[in-house]
Amino acid sequence: MVTETAKEKKSGVLWAAGGVIILLLVLAAGWLWVRENEKSIPRPVVERLPVHPPATIDTSQVKKNPELNALMEKRKEEYGVGSGVDVIAKPGESIKVGKTVVPMNEVLNKIQSGKQHITETDLAKPSSSATPDAYGIYVVRPGDNIWDVHFRILKSFFAGKGITLSRWADQPLRNGDSSGVGRILKYSEKMVSIYNIEEHRVDTHLNLIQPYSKIVVFNIGQALEILKQIDYQHINNVRFDGERLSISPETK
Repeated sequence: MVTETAKEKKSGVLWAAGGVIILLLVLAAGWLWVRENEKSIPRPVVERLPVHPPATIDTSQVKKNPELNALMEKRKEEYGVGSGVDVIAKPGESIKVGKTVVPMNEVLNKIQSGKQHITETDLAKPSSSATPDAYGIYVVRPGDNIWDVHFRILKSFFAGKGITLSRWADQPLRNGDSSGVGRILKYSEKMVSIYNIEEHRVDTHLNLIQPYSKIVVFNIGQALEILKQIDYQHINNVRFDGERLSISPETK
């Protein structure tokens, strides 16, 4: 009977171990080859599609829907407004507040038929490069009043220019005259309309409301054309005669 010596057993173990090592090296080399070739294989380019505006902008979904929120933030950045408005809508779109949906064209038609618009004599004639029509929409909350809503919108505009209006900026000056901000707020009644979405009509009584039944609408393009001509360092030179806004050369 032939028996396996200790030397032969040791040799067999070494051969087996060597075979395992060689196999692992081959597998590693194959894995590296596959990784290198994957890099050279052209991958299809995935084009990032632009955010398309929805036909109806649901004001309650702006913060919940990432795509809608991104669209609104993009529009706010484009027009230089922030927290003073809930959404920015354009003609042809619709606004949904609660369960009520109103087309912007309906809102704009009724505003145009029942409200006197800004004229070319206000400060200066709008330039030919005027901002395209876009409308800031603010949904009226419980406790809102028209002055505070206007002030919030104005602060939002100036914030977009890097200027922070104090909470007292709308208060009269020490000599009793209205401040420049106060005069702009009075004039803003010409730029801003209140629309009752439940009754489908332009309204004037912001305080006589059920919560979320009215929206404040203003033409961002027109507002920018007016406000960008005002130097905040001399804002108290702004004058309002009850109809038109102008800038006095006098320094107060």
